[in-house]
Amino acid sequence: MTALTGKSIAIAADRQAAAIGELVHKQGGTPVTVPIQGRKVLNEREAEKDVKKLIGSHFDYVILTTGIGSKALEEAATRIGQHEAYIESLRETKLAVRGSKTIKWMKEKDLKPFKVSEDGTMKELIGALSDLQLNGEKVFLQQYNKEEERLLNQLTALPIELYQSLPYHYIEPEEETLNKLQNLIIDQKVDAVVFTSKTQVQNLFETGSRQLSGAFADKVLAVAVGSVTADELKSYGIDRIVEPAKPKMGAMIIALTNYYKQQA
Repeated sequence: MTALTGKSIAIAADRQAAAIGELVHKQGGTPVTVPIQGRKVLNEREAEKDVKKLIGSHFDYVILTTGIGSKALEEAATRIGQHEAYIESLRETKLAVRGSKTIKWMKEKDLKPFKVSEDGTMKELIGALSDLQLNGEKVFLQQYNKEEERLLNQLTALPIELYQSLPYHYIEPEEETLNKLQNLIIDQKVDAVVFTSKTQVQNLFETGSRQLSGAFADKVLAVAVGSVTADELKSYGIDRIVEPAKPKMGAMIIALTNYYKQQA
């Protein structure tokens, strides 16, 4: 018998759902895949415009927030025949980045970051930028889906000229799927819910249900792949959260397994 034997684990992810489900199954648990990430939509024309802006203007800083966004801008540069010029523009500016996938993409392109968010959050990255002696610098921001108004306000409050790029976004998940996961949680028919992005958390709580918060406070355990997702859960009043030391899928399931071992 393993730590997850008899445990029903809901998986809110989409792309990694099968791999996470296999990890849960190997630990004796029963995976329940209910993807609420929503479908990714590339804003191709906007991304191409943004690449032209980046190449044609001088930016003092470029903020890259996700691996998906970094790749989407690179693909846009390739479509318009400006790939080399795009990479060179990044090489000639100061890069402020967050996220392991963003850093991995940069290493593949032999790009060196100027600032890296130590905890993987935009909050920490904005704090690092705030400590610099800024005075009218031009900053190119690759947004993550739809960035929170609070974080944007913090950036626009700095003495900088901000250009915002949104190379992709997610559309809302199917209502039937969302309702299914909400009901599983409210009725406490699952023992834990695995979240791999803050978008999944936002989609789950879009109705602001107190019953959801109550279920997480009672029996249902929230599991976050990393600090960004965990912080989003906390913003909805969820404080019983399992989070791995490193934001990896395998480490997340090990952390979940260890939690139940300790409880036993």
